[in-house]
Amino acid sequence: MEATKPRIGVFFCDCGETVGNLIDFSSLEEHARNLEGVEYVGTDRFMCSTDTTGLMYRITKERKLDRMVIGACSPRVYGEEFKQAAQDAGINPYMVEIANLREQVAWMHSTNIKEATEKAKDAISMAVARSKQLRPLTRPPTAFVIEGRCSGCGICASTCRRGAIVFKEDPWTGKRVAQVDPAECLACGACVAACPSGALDMEGFSNAEILAEIDAFSDGLLDSKEPFPSILVFACNWCSYPAADFAGLKRIQMEPKFRIIRTPCSARVDPEWILRALSRGVDGVLVLGGKEGSCHYEGGNIKTKTRMALLSKVLRQVGYDADRFHVDWVNSDEPSLFRDIVNGFIERIETLGPNPIRAPSDEERPTSALFHGRDDYQHRPYR
Repeated sequence: MEATKPRIGVFFCDCGETVGNLIDFSSLEEHARNLEGVEYVGTDRFMCSTDTTGLMYRITKERKLDRMVIGACSPRVYGEEFKQAAQDAGINPYMVEIANLREQVAWMHSTNIKEATEKAKDAISMAVARSKQLRPLTRPPTAFVIEGRCSGCGICASTCRRGAIVFKEDPWTGKRVAQVDPAECLACGACVAACPSGALDMEGFSNAEILAEIDAFSDGLLDSKEPFPSILVFACNWCSYPAADFAGLKRIQMEPKFRIIRTPCSARVDPEWILRALSRGVDGVLVLGGKEGSCHYEGGNIKTKTRMALLSKVLRQVGYDADRFHVDWVNSDEPSLFRDIVNGFIERIETLGPNPIRAPSDEERPTSALFHGRDDYQHRPYR
């Protein structure tokens, strides 16, 4: 039986004059209408108003939408209200994806409408791609086990600080298989990224969702050296992501050549994601977690530091210049530090040039240059 194709409604909020004159919404609407699976596109002045939620209800029923993409403020601001509006309209609240167009696009790049609009288009493309991978849930997201893949190695249990992972014996094979207790799981995702057999995944921040965002952002990069630089930032929901929101709130202006993917914790960032991005032509990947002692999940950032140090060695071995990948630390109340780290990384990538696998000439090698003996990369700040 063929799966039902997604029917996506894209709802933009221009937030009155605070955003409406900083992004070209006409161009943004046209872009959204051309995305596969999108059945409705519209812009309203204030998405958080009662009148607008009523309009969303009517449109959802008329167009038979089964998921929503909201292009508005940060998901940390009105995320729960938008989910409730979806639920009122008959859509599962976990079938809502929010593209942060206010704090992290319009306000952060308010001096350049053209660049802000292009960034907003990418944000919507990524949100729509991710929305296609969403699944309706009946409870808050947790990690879960794909039992057929589980080797019973126990790495996941050693990673979980909550003791949410236990093991059972399969009565048919005698094989030891992991189980996640959803009542104890905090949904940080550290165990998922650590699993060597791909037996763990996570509702709400699944591998399919994140890879869909990466692929949407990197689409076409291998065929051209423009736009350059193409920078991907993985930001922790509790530390670096709100720092980016804070930067927008304070109207701290930044280089616009980066796109953010939000994760529950930096420990959720899977090395596969970085390799996927670089192999599809992304010029640089930055992982931003919270500083030591500030992790919402008490130690997730330490796991990140260890895992990503190993990944840097792997990148060198496969021939990538490890300077195209960096891990750094910023807390939620450090918007200026967020700007400095991101702008510094963009400057570094501009110096390196485009990812060599992008539209290579006959003289260019298929992978980036080997990392030439420098040991200080992980400790050299981009600020």
